[in-house]
This record gives sequence, C-alpha cells and structure tokens, in this order.
Amino acid sequence: MVQVIAGAANPDCGPLLEEMFRHRYQIFVREKGWNLKCENDLEIDKYDTADTIYLVESDSGSKIGASMRLNPTDRPCMLEDHFADMCERTMPRGKDVWELTRGAVSSDLRKSGIYGRVICAMVESALLWGIQRGIGVFSVDYLMKQMRFGLDAKPLGRPRIIDGEPNVAAEILFDRQTLERLRASFRITTPTIERLYLMPAPRKAAA
Repeated sequence: MVQVIAGAANPDCGPLLEEMFRHRYQIFVREKGWNLKCENDLEIDKYDTADTIYLVESDSGSKIGASMRLNPTDRPCMLEDHFADMCERTMPRGKDVWELTRGAVSSDLRKSGIYGRVICAMVESALLWGIQRGIGVFSVDYLMKQMRFGLDAKPLGRPRIIDGEPNVAAEILFDRQTLERLRASFRITTPTIERLYLMPAPRKAAA
C-alpha cells in the first residue's frame, strides 16, 4: 500500500522520508548516473519543500519499493526552471496543477506491478486535494505505456533526447474516470492509499 506524506520534513515520518531520499539516490545517482548534488547518500533538492506531497510504496520494514514527488505549480517548478524549451504551448500552472517528478522504482520490482499502485495513488491524491492536472517530463515509452493503462495525457511539445532516450513534456488529466480506468487495468479494486501523513500546521509554517 502507498503512504502519502505531506512535507519534506514531516516530523511524523522522518525515518521513512530519509529512506525515500536514500532510495532516490540509489536510483538516480548510482543507477542512472545523474549528476546531482547529494549529501550522505540522500538525494534532496530545492523542490523538496514543506508543500511537497510524496507517494511512498514500502513494506512493513520501511524498505522503499517506489516513490513519486508532487509539487504545486503556483511557485517555482522544475519544468519551467530546467525544461521550459520543451513546452511549445503554454505550460499549465496554478493551485490545481501538480508537477510530477522523481518517479522511482527499485530495479527488481519494475515488472511487479508496484508502480500501478503508485499511479492509482497519484490520481486518488489528486482527487482528495482537488487537483485537476499534472505536468512533467516523461520518457515517451513510459508515457505511452501509462496511456495504454488509462492515463489521459497530452504532450506540451515535441520529444527531446535526454540520457539517450526520447522524453516529452506533457500534461495529465486527473478525474474519476481516469482512476476507474487505471484500477481496471491494474486489477485494483480498493483504494491504494493506506495512510495520509499531513504536515502539522505550526511546524509547516516553521519548516
């Protein structure tokens, strides 16, 4: 099941967040070879904030299998800061639009269906928060695969080769019909979110 964590420094799940940042380091730095600034084998950047929402799939021992980062776009976002040239039409922005980044899955679980639960949790979370769309840069292969499963996605521009494979900036629509299609494709019959960890309001303000 998927844990939903609000805030990069949420005091209620510090060990789980630390393990997620370590898992991201293993995936993006050690495995993919991305040149990212990291400390203590933890992959954290300026887009990990008190307003970030994390989807974390882990076992009972806190071993991370998959995760995803969701950020509101009414503030600085990675797509605009680093990949704006990939958008050939106006990039959706606003309080009802999330940026989707750092989708990570352990190499030994990539054929297990684990990411299906994370994708469903993404749409479930969007509906809970009143989010209508998501944006991000995705590999063309990944995006086409998720569209076959039921995701409603539209490109924002033409594909570009990144790390040797075609990637495209795209927007994804979030609605009840999309969730129903995804659940049917992944043979999921119940909500995938196990627990919500909301950021305590006083601590969020201080973070």
